[in-house]
Amino acid sequence: MFGFGRPNVEKLEGKRDVAGLTRVLASAPQVELRTQALHALVRLEQQDLVLGALGDGAAEVRAEAAHALGESREMSAELPLVLALRDHDWQVRTAAAEALGRLGDTEAEEPLLAEFEDANSHVRAAVAEALGRLGDTRAEDPLVRELCDGDRLVRAKAAEALGQIGDQRAIEPLLAALSDEDAYVRESAARAVACLRDARAIEPLLTLLTDSDSSVRAQAAESLGRVGDARAIGPLVEALGDRRYDVCRMAARSLARLGWRPGCNECGARYYLALHMIDRAVEMGSCVVKPLVTVLLEDDSHSMRAAAARALGEIGDERAVGPLIACLNNISVPEVVRMAAAEALGAIGDSSALRPLRTALLDHDAEVRDTAKQALDQINVRLGWPGATVRSGSR
Repeated sequence: MFGFGRPNVEKLEGKRDVAGLTRVLASAPQVELRTQALHALVRLEQQDLVLGALGDGAAEVRAEAAHALGESREMSAELPLVLALRDHDWQVRTAAAEALGRLGDTEAEEPLLAEFEDANSHVRAAVAEALGRLGDTRAEDPLVRELCDGDRLVRAKAAEALGQIGDQRAIEPLLAALSDEDAYVRESAARAVACLRDARAIEPLLTLLTDSDSSVRAQAAESLGRVGDARAIGPLVEALGDRRYDVCRMAARSLARLGWRPGCNECGARYYLALHMIDRAVEMGSCVVKPLVTVLLEDDSHSMRAAAARALGEIGDERAVGPLIACLNNISVPEVVRMAAAEALGAIGDSSALRPLRTALLDHDAEVRDTAKQALDQINVRLGWPGATVRSGSR
């Protein structure tokens, strides 16, 4: 017991008072304090003492102990963690399964496989993930069966585990999982088939480039690059036009991996913007002004629109002035895009931007106001009116 008030775990750890921390872990009535003492003992590398916390009366402490033992990679923890797979609390069983996967000993495979019978889907999912980490092909058939589990999380983790194991015999079940009703499972299966690098995955992955879920489309684009088949180039070029930035970025990365060379067109412009290679887009010059304007005005990604604005400013073509002004003075346009538009107008230096930039001095966003002020100064200097610098407005 603690007769002098609440123990200070941080101070005990600072003094490396293992005995004091052990008393807190064993006797403190507050779960929070016992958990803090547990983590302190982990940091002090007292793994043997952490093992005892697997018998704590609170499930929260037992689960934290299991997590800590998994991170420690201490093989002496394997048997206690196997026993923890039978804990009455599902969170502890889940933590124990995850920990056994991190320990990396394939001897844990048999007790883990038995837990596919667990009624809790979180436990089954953790078992699948652990088996993937262990990487033993003996787990392949049970994992294939879990692709038909009634819970989406279990199916997804089973697919990922099969990809990690990397046995080509899993390709057909994984290809079937690409058509799962759940988007998360389709995404996981797309990631898994990329690990197998089997050409049979190309056509199903190409189909996923038009999936209704953007995360699935993005993963399909990435996986196509990893499989490495030239048949994917044309569809990936089309995917550069996807209105979701993550899809466009993954398509660009895969095209780079496949050795594609962009042309002086909208696809080329989007390719460089997606890879944040604005200087390369600028090097393409006036031929990409129109494509960049399309991205500026129509893309769903704030990042892509802002990058397009900066590229237009560096190219310096006056055809971009009108669209940039339209973005700057439209309060429904995100601030990051309006800032980039103001910056670009200053770089181009056209006098028609003076009035819109002065209007932007009253913008509700301070950064937009400051950028507009800098742009006005830049244009005034270019026009030979250094004394006409306008002061930033405030609200």
